Amino acid sequence: MRLRTYIIVTILALSLFSCSRPHRSTYSPSLLMLEDSLDIAPEESMRQLLAIDTTSLKGADKVFYYYLWVKAQSLTSDAPELVLDKSDQALSHFTRQKDSVRLCQLHYSLGKIYAGRYAFLRANGSYNQAERFAGRNLGMLFDIKVGEASIYHFKMMYGMEEKCLEQALDIANELDDSTLIAEALHELAELRIAEKNYESAGRRLSKALSILPQQNSLARAEYNKDLGRVCLATERLDSALSYADIALQNGQSTEFEQTCNILKGNIYLKMHRLKDAERLFLKDIDRLSLREKQDVYHKISLLKKEENDFRAACEYAEKSIACRDSLEADNKAGYISNMNAFQEHERQQRRIARMNLELSEQELSYYRLAILLSLTLFLGVSVVFRIKQAKKKVEVSLKEKELDMVRLQNSQWETEIKYLKEKHDREAIEIESLNQSVEYYKRLNALTVPILMKSQNSQGAMHLKKEEWDIIMQNTDACFNDFTLRLKDTYPQLTLEEVRFACLLKMEFSLSLLSEVYHIAKGSISRKKMRLKEKMQIENMTLDDFIKQF
Repeated sequence: MRLRTYIIVTILALSLFSCSRPHRSTYSPSLLMLEDSLDIAPEESMRQLLAIDTTSLKGADKVFYYYLWVKAQSLTSDAPELVLDKSDQALSHFTRQKDSVRLCQLHYSLGKIYAGRYAFLRANGSYNQAERFAGRNLGMLFDIKVGEASIYHFKMMYGMEEKCLEQALDIANELDDSTLIAEALHELAELRIAEKNYESAGRRLSKALSILPQQNSLARAEYNKDLGRVCLATERLDSALSYADIALQNGQSTEFEQTCNILKGNIYLKMHRLKDAERLFLKDIDRLSLREKQDVYHKISLLKKEENDFRAACEYAEKSIACRDSLEADNKAGYISNMNAFQEHERQQRRIARMNLELSEQELSYYRLAILLSLTLFLGVSVVFRIKQAKKKVEVSLKEKELDMVRLQNSQWETEIKYLKEKHDREAIEIESLNQSVEYYKRLNALTVPILMKSQNSQGAMHLKKEEWDIIMQNTDACFNDFTLRLKDTYPQLTLEEVRFACLLKMEFSLSLLSEVYHIAKGSISRKKMRLKEKMQIENMTLDDFIKQF
């Protein structure tokens, strides 16, 4: 009897031990080698990933392949996009495996991908998850903080950006890694450049160059180029040209050479070496991006205007406008595409959650049926001998059913909480969209004011030509949903001059600027507003408030 008891206890202990051991999946050695080589040679590793026959991958290897694909997509710009639900499979797999290292890497890679698509809420969420799994991996924590700082930089939240970069600098100092310290100082210098604090930016760049290892030529080239930008902004043109030449000597890529040539062109433009500036601006212009082409064409237009070659200046200005329009169209199309992709992803997630819930309910029904059949069979066999035991088991069964009902209610509550969270996320996206509209409004004012200031004569008075009025009206229509057309349809009695005046009011120009535009006193501007208000028969509000709401 004792031997039998000992055997049963041993079997139970071994069963518990085998169940308590975490399930560890082993991955294909070739996939593990690709994981190691991705950080060193991402392009070559991407080609090897593309060559893999995914139909031959099974189970854990296929999920690991999805993880490698996401990581490669975050490291290379030309990687094909992976459907987002594949990354969800990888996250679920590594969560079950309790593989915090790969969970951290996967969340970080997803954060970089989302940031590249301007989905900053998702990017921040992924970075926060990556930081949660990073633990004491200081190198990964450094990359996460730099990634978060880039998001805040794009959103012009410079205080939050500086906080992240200071944390990254502390991590680099803790690692005592001169390359990472130099990188953090460079990012802080970029922040100071954005704030136009060029003196502080120059000091940080000089310190970064002093501690950066000599063999890191690419980073040295980048830092020297940014020092050239700082010197150009502070009118130290000889130093700026020297730093640009040093950057060209250390740089290796064609894109970097083009950037340096544009920088040198700006320096020559400040030096009034117009021929040299034009030669550098036009060098390899066909290989520039639309944004760079727009900037180059605009500067050549200004250069031609300074040479009194107005015909060429107009041609280059038209090219600059065409590039700007193409760039805006591309950005709009990309934004719409990303929004559609994320909406489709959310629909898929809801569909998956619904299917999982249905499967759980079916499994629950099967379990209930199995329990019921077992109880019936057991009662049929032992109804005479074990009545008390049968009653106890029925009670246990009822308790299990109540527990299942509680679990089902909890599942429903979790679904409702998830729905409220998704609703909150959508509201946050709408708020972000409104903020972007305000930023676009500011850029429109920044574009229009230089047009007005350009029209000043030597006495400071402004004389706007028809073409400049047309530009102002076109900008107003583009920003405010065909404002002038709607105004003319509603108030056909308005003259062209009154419509132009309404455009300036729509952009909230000050009384002083309006008086300079029309060469009249501020009081006359107020009377001009009153006359327009009476003509439009506006009551119970001011003309300015009416134009804002129109």
